[in-house]
Amino acid sequence: MLATPGPQPIGKDWQHEVKWDGMRVLADVSADGLRLLSRTGRDVTVSFPELDSVLAGVKDALIDGEIIALREGVPSFAALADRMHIADERRARELARTQPVTVMAFDLLRLYGVDLIQRPLVERRTSLDRLSLPEPTWRRSPIYDDGPALLAATLDQGLEGVVAKRRRSTYQPGRRSPDWVKTAHRLHQVCLVGGWRPETGAPEQIGGLLLGMPDGSGGLSFAGRVGSGISRTAGQDLKRLLGPLRLAGPPFSTEVPPLDATGATWCEPAVVVEVRHLGWTACDRLRQPVFRGVRTDLEPGEVRRES
Repeated sequence: MLATPGPQPIGKDWQHEVKWDGMRVLADVSADGLRLLSRTGRDVTVSFPELDSVLAGVKDALIDGEIIALREGVPSFAALADRMHIADERRARELARTQPVTVMAFDLLRLYGVDLIQRPLVERRTSLDRLSLPEPTWRRSPIYDDGPALLAATLDQGLEGVVAKRRRSTYQPGRRSPDWVKTAHRLHQVCLVGGWRPETGAPEQIGGLLLGMPDGSGGLSFAGRVGSGISRTAGQDLKRLLGPLRLAGPPFSTEVPPLDATGATWCEPAVVVEVRHLGWTACDRLRQPVFRGVRTDLEPGEVRRES
């Protein structure tokens, strides 16, 4: 179940939570152990070995939550991005010690074999609150009644925003529902990579990405170029992902300005990245985008323009 962007609803029918800057997962706990599934259904358990401790207190459950990584006490998607794509068990264990993550659990969809998705949110949350989860690796996302106060507090603390949830709502798997409404302080957008430019003075490094958005007709419209925020490590990871996807020409259905196209290597738009930005220009280009990370938890077909 996904949230719909919009202004924050208020009233007694709604409860409010922090909008965590992380990776959405379903934690499936059974007799076979713990499986962590991304939004695309990909098994990411090996990437987060420190989360196995949930088995100490829970024997059968399906928990919806968000994996976050803290940097200076604030959730950081950039810090989490270093861990999302790790498939090597040894490397994952090393990062679990040096860059640990936490699950912020906010919903419970199954408990001891009983399907809870048709139960109202207040009942599901009550059941979640009764579970014995091992802190600090697992925590429950706090609930607040005063939405405007939480929105102001998250802005002051540099957090992403707030998600309001209708208390009586059922859980609607895979649907972007008006029963959950997200209100963000900063503008974020996921995009597809259609090409890259080398770093000035270091042609072996990626210095900029050429971004695209689905144009509604099966094509890809050019959405701008991002270079800010791409660290050397991120550039190396991007080159590994994009290298096998090279194309002879641009995949865009709209013109790429010569300033952006010069020296570009084109690629199949199969890698999803997230940027922070200051809005859209009249030409449908992202204004001052900043790279945040690769979204290995999303499929290209999920990319859509955020309101």
